[in-house]
Amino acid sequence: MTHMKKYYLGVDIGGTNLRLGIVDESGAVIDEDSKSFHNEFIDETSAMPVPPSKQVKFIMENLKCFLKKNTRYAISGIGVGIAGQINEKTGDVLFSPNLNWRDVPLRTILEKETGLSAVVVNDLTAITYGEWKWGAGIGKDNLVCIFVGTGIGSGIVTGGRLISGCSNAAGEIGHIVVVSGGRKCTCGNNGCMEAYAGGWGIAEIAKELALKDKAGFREIIKIAGEIGNISAETIAKAHYNGDDNAAKIVKKTGLYLADGVITAVNLINPCMIILGGGVIDGIPDLFDITVEEVNKRALKASTSHLGIVKPVLGKYGGIVGAAGIARHCD
Repeated sequence: MTHMKKYYLGVDIGGTNLRLGIVDESGAVIDEDSKSFHNEFIDETSAMPVPPSKQVKFIMENLKCFLKKNTRYAISGIGVGIAGQINEKTGDVLFSPNLNWRDVPLRTILEKETGLSAVVVNDLTAITYGEWKWGAGIGKDNLVCIFVGTGIGSGIVTGGRLISGCSNAAGEIGHIVVVSGGRKCTCGNNGCMEAYAGGWGIAEIAKELALKDKAGFREIIKIAGEIGNISAETIAKAHYNGDDNAAKIVKKTGLYLADGVITAVNLINPCMIILGGGVIDGIPDLFDITVEEVNKRALKASTSHLGIVKPVLGKYGGIVGAAGIARHCD
């Protein structure tokens, strides 16, 4: 009997973009599309985010349009990766800080609107699964995938199993405390790695330093336009241009990032760390600083078989991984 090829819809819901992809059983992306929804999600009159119901409506309209365009593929299921805490059993988005969603029954909506079975997971869980099965982590049964973007998240594979934790919240590496009683984090705690090495943390630190030393931060302020507009991207540009203050910020950020990675290495003893994300892409020196510090400071027993690599799936990581999890649950 001939095996009918199966296809899955992978959906990656980021902070400003929706990415969709038809993915086959081998992890190959057959067709894909992406939509920027930042402008769609901000009310022009009040400049405030539109309600989650309107955001979900926009996502559903684009998703159904994409499916209609690809009717030649019989879709067996939908996998969604989204930043935030997910109820694994119900597929509800309990909280998504990027979109300000609380208790959104995303899986129920998806299944009702499309008639297809769906699975909803954290975005890093999806990326980790994709890199493990079809990317940098092929053949590794123990790995940690860490992505540094606006925030910092991770996915963990141990003993050939993706770890979800007691309440499906495993992998919040951005909230490892690297400075006791340190900077206030968006999670409510103080001293989290994300507050020092996440994109928003880098921006806040740079703004504070620029306010204290406007002359020294002249180039950085010039790139940003004004102090209030300084971002991690500003620091990346200034660092690339050889600015000393940007170089100091990058070095310190790398040390904080390494602190978190060392904790993961010593605690979990993975064979591989996959380290990526927008901030790492924008400031490649952070990768090199982290590798050097981990090899210098982590337990030798933990680093003896450790490889630290960059992800290979790029922009497709989320859709490939989400589709793969949907297949796994099929």
